[in-house]
Amino acid sequence: MLINGIKYSISYFSILPIQIGKFEANDDFYRGVLFGLPIVGLISAIITILFFVVLPFPNLYKAILCSILYLFLNGFIHLEGVGDTIDGYFSSFGKKDVYEVMKEPQIGAIGAIGTFCFVLLKVLAISYLLFCEQYLFIVLALVLSRTSIFFALDLKFHEESHFIHSLQNSIKVSMIFKVLFIPIDILTKLILKKLKKQLGFINGDTLGFNIEVSEIVLLNVGVLFC
Repeated sequence: MLINGIKYSISYFSILPIQIGKFEANDDFYRGVLFGLPIVGLISAIITILFFVVLPFPNLYKAILCSILYLFLNGFIHLEGVGDTIDGYFSSFGKKDVYEVMKEPQIGAIGAIGTFCFVLLKVLAISYLLFCEQYLFIVLALVLSRTSIFFALDLKFHEESHFIHSLQNSIKVSMIFKVLFIPIDILTKLILKKLKKQLGFINGDTLGFNIEVSEIVLLNVGVLFC
C-alpha cells in the first residue's frame, strides 16, 4: 500500500506518466504520499541534470532551457500555491475573507507578479548551478525542500485541509529525523508560522509556498558556494 502512495505522489506532483491501480486511502497510503514527495524532487533533479548533460547546445542556453524544463516537470503545482498565498497575504491587510480569496480559481495581479518573481529566482539559481556543473546542490535543494513537509505537519492546519489532516494522522516524525534536518525544520517553521500569524491559518497553498521558498533558499546557498 505504501508503494501506491509513492506512485500517487509522483503522479500528482509531477507530469511523469505513472500508472496507479486501485488503492485504499489508509495510513500506509498517506505515508507513501509523504515519502513520495522527496522522491519527486530527486527524479526531477536527475532528469534536469541529464538533459543538461546530453543536449547539444551551448552551456548557458541549455542551462536556462533545462531550468524551465524543471518547472514543466512539476506541472507548476507548487507555484499555484505561491500565487494563492501571495494574494491571501496582501488581502489580509484589508477586510476581505482571506481563505475565500485563496480558494478562488484565479489569482490577482499581485499574485501573478509575485509568482513571476519566484519563477525568475528559481530559473536564475538552477541555471547558474547547472552552468557551474554544481549538480549536488541542485539535488539537495530539490529533495530537502520537499522533505520540509514532514516538519510542517507538526503545525495546526485549517480545519478544511482534510488531505493534510490525513497526512498528519499517518505518520509521527522521529526525534532523530528532526535532529538530522534541524536547518530544514527551523526554516519550515519560520515560514509557516509567519504566514499563520498574518493569514490566521495555514493550508495546502501555504505548504506549496513553503516548498518553493525553501527550494529557492537552498538553491541560493548552493550558488554562494560556487
